[in-house]
Amino acid sequence: MGGLNLINIKLWNKANVTKICWDLAHKQDKLWIRWVHTYYIKGKQIQEADIPQQACWIIRKIMEAREDMKLIQNDTAIKKSITSLVYKQLLPNNARVPWKYFMYRNDARPKAKIIMWLGLQGKLITTDRLIRWGMNVEGKCSLCQAQEETRDHLLAECEYSKRHWEKTMQWIQHQRCKHIQWKHHLEWAIESAKGRSPQAQIFRMAYAECLYAIWMERNYKIFEKKSRNWEAIARETTVMCHVRAAPRVQTITHSLQF
Repeated sequence: MGGLNLINIKLWNKANVTKICWDLAHKQDKLWIRWVHTYYIKGKQIQEADIPQQACWIIRKIMEAREDMKLIQNDTAIKKSITSLVYKQLLPNNARVPWKYFMYRNDARPKAKIIMWLGLQGKLITTDRLIRWGMNVEGKCSLCQAQEETRDHLLAECEYSKRHWEKTMQWIQHQRCKHIQWKHHLEWAIESAKGRSPQAQIFRMAYAECLYAIWMERNYKIFEKKSRNWEAIARETTVMCHVRAAPRVQTITHSLQF
């Protein structure tokens, strides 16, 4: 859902009921299935049997799921998980987001991934959005005081943020994006996050933690009226990556020099 790789519980429950209905139609070796067939289905095909109104709510719901059994098209699909098969068929056909690679095998903290998710969708509450909503706030970027604060500026074009990105990418020995526009920054990040290699896994974690650190420093300066230099923030990011790294990549992160 929303690129977060979360399960739609309503559709998942529906898929599970459909799986039970499939068992009712195809598996005769279970005692409860034989009981349902004896008392309610009575030798008919489940698709043709009337739904017994005197049956309990659970039995009625299972038999009502027979319409969704059409999603299980042939016998070859039975080799796979029927629940997963039906669930994927029930999901709406939404376009895949290009930044989906950031959400898989990412060892960053959950709150860092949430902030990254909001940033990638342009949903962070930056001052340009607050001004559009009619709020009277200072429009300048709190980190550099040079330009108006937008998502694109704060995360990619701000001098403070650029130095933080450069130091973090230098630490993981990854080439920094040479372009300052958000569009090019995002293209570079998506390409770097692709794959199952340890380097890609480290990049995804470092990217999420770096973006989160920039956002939190921005909030710290606005609400606490305090600030820290970008190098201190970059050092905190690397420490967090050391702590959060999965065993598969810990050997690599421990060998990196800040």
